[in-house]
Amino acid sequence: MPIASLLAIGNELLNGEIRDTNLFMLSRGLTHVGFTVAYAGLVRDDSARIVTMLHFLLADAPDVLICSGGLGPTTDDLTLSALAGALSRPLTFNPQARDLIAAQYAQLLGRGYLHAPGPEEARRKMATLPAGAQPLPNPLGTAPGVRLTHAETLLYVLPGVPAELEAIFAESILPELHNRFTLGAWAERALLIHCDDEATAAPLLHQVARRHPDVYLKSLAQPFPAAAREGLRVIATTCAAEAVLAQQAVTQTLADLQQLVEAAGLRVTLLDEQKSESGDWASVSGNT
Repeated sequence: MPIASLLAIGNELLNGEIRDTNLFMLSRGLTHVGFTVAYAGLVRDDSARIVTMLHFLLADAPDVLICSGGLGPTTDDLTLSALAGALSRPLTFNPQARDLIAAQYAQLLGRGYLHAPGPEEARRKMATLPAGAQPLPNPLGTAPGVRLTHAETLLYVLPGVPAELEAIFAESILPELHNRFTLGAWAERALLIHCDDEATAAPLLHQVARRHPDVYLKSLAQPFPAAAREGLRVIATTCAAEAVLAQQAVTQTLADLQQLVEAAGLRVTLLDEQKSESGDWASVSGNT
């Protein structure tokens, strides 16, 4: 499975002013098409700290690294300059980015959302990218996304506004990932184990997990006494080359678990829901 790492950038995320949802959206989207997300971090709008985090993440040589936040026109939007420093690349004015920004401003003006195209200095800042980078169209905002390659890592930088991030991910990034990597189909099923304590079910889950190493089996702990009253939810998830194979794997894993749990004298409720995706990103709502 290809490996991805994520980095969300912004003081507001670490000050507690805004709850980050971008890491959740990206983690879910990448996982559901067959990536393993190795790292996900938050960092302030501080050039030195952004560089440190980028060096740390790139040292792991992920197949894909996605950063969010800090692409706007204000002075605290430092992501691209920090990225250029981390990769030892100069910042250069990008005419393609300029054209994308101009087209988006024209569209916003035409819809009456804006009354002026914004200061030239601000627009130029958003069009100044690390050397070798390519801009990605932003259908909802003014700052384009950015794509570049460093060593073996495909690196993307996206706006921090969740709707803009989601749109660029779906329209530009996912198609590229499908072209570059062998991606799969994701499936999930769940059951409830009716027990007083998660620790009671732990040895049984461990046995089943060892017999089905390609399936991620996880009990979702609840505060007492919810597990006894509602049941301990256990999920089985996997990614396979085809949707039918992924669905079969999680179904067989939970059938094995059910048999073992019932043999131990515990009651099981097999939930009817079955989720599967074949390379399509599930839209997830968020607010940032």
